[in-house]
This record gives sequence, C-alpha cells and structure tokens, in this order.
Amino acid sequence: MVAGNPQETALEAAVWEAMQRVIDPELGVSLVDLGLIQSVTVADGRALIELALTTPLCPLAGVLEYEIRAAALDVPGIQEAEVRLVDALWTPPAAAPWRRWLDETT
Repeated sequence: MVAGNPQETALEAAVWEAMQRVIDPELGVSLVDLGLIQSVTVADGRALIELALTTPLCPLAGVLEYEIRAAALDVPGIQEAEVRLVDALWTPPAAAPWRRWLDETT
C-alpha cells in the first residue's frame, strides 16, 4: 500500500471487513477473530492477504484460501486477490481479546 493513500486504506478496511465473513468450518469463528488473517495490503486494486494456519498440514487450507480470495474479490475496487500462507503457526493468544475472554469463561 502507498502510505497515506486514503482510497487504498479504505479498501484495506473493506477487505478486513469482508474477511469477517470467512468462518473457520471446524471452530465456527471468523478467521479474523481467530487471528489467522495476519495482514491485508492493497495496492492498485490488488489485495494481498497473509494467512496463518492452525497446523502446518491443515486439510482445509485450500478451502480457506478459496473463501478468503472470494471474499476479497467481492469488495468493490478489488480486481485481484492473492492469499499467501505464512510460516508462523496460529496460537490461541492470537485470537481477538473478546474471543479469548469468551473461551476462558466457558
């Protein structure tokens, strides 16, 4: 993203919002709330989304990548979307604070 470009900043926010609708099929929680979406960058109508997995051999990795890409492409102004898997594995503390609180109280 070009620093200070309000249009690209707004597109990044819209992509983050779209990612809220992508639900982990095993846990029933959005990938954003779980902390699996590591970053979103937008430049020239292209979204780059970095995804961590709960396990290196996650059998649903392809499904998650497809759903993430589809959600990003639904955002007006995004013409291309790439999902990159990152080496960092997910850990429970990566989840949103409200999610950690909920898990601790149940």
